[in-house]
Amino acid sequence: MSITQTMPSARTPPIFTSPQDAAVAFYRAFEARDLDAMMATWADDEDVVCVHPGGARHVGYDAVRAGFEHLFSAGARLHFRLEQIVMIETVGLAMQSAVEQLHTGDDGARGVAIATNVLMRTPSGWRIVCHHASPAPAITDLPQAGPLH
Repeated sequence: MSITQTMPSARTPPIFTSPQDAAVAFYRAFEARDLDAMMATWADDEDVVCVHPGGARHVGYDAVRAGFEHLFSAGARLHFRLEQIVMIETVGLAMQSAVEQLHTGDDGARGVAIATNVLMRTPSGWRIVCHHASPAPAITDLPQAGPLH
């Protein structure tokens, strides 16, 4: 997934015609630390939920906004590369699961998270209703399977 296009103006709310469009805009806004563009990807609803890796659960549009405002003010600019993307889409709901390869532009620190994004078709286009990201566990060799009993 490429995350290099320009975000639409915050003054004119974008209409995302597919869940993929909304998801790409979400990651672009994240990389740009653009709060207005980020919140334009979310449904304006009190039942939206956001959990960042190792962070608190934010419920409701205002709480999600405050969570991103705090995260963006921390100063570190994150860059995402999504891998192993799985997308399931129905008429009005979609789910995206991906491995987020993260690195900061400041010190080159790297990390991996596993993310799930749930998107809903609204009258104003597709919007995110849930983002949940967790730190990825360390990958270890799997034990050899023993005989079946």
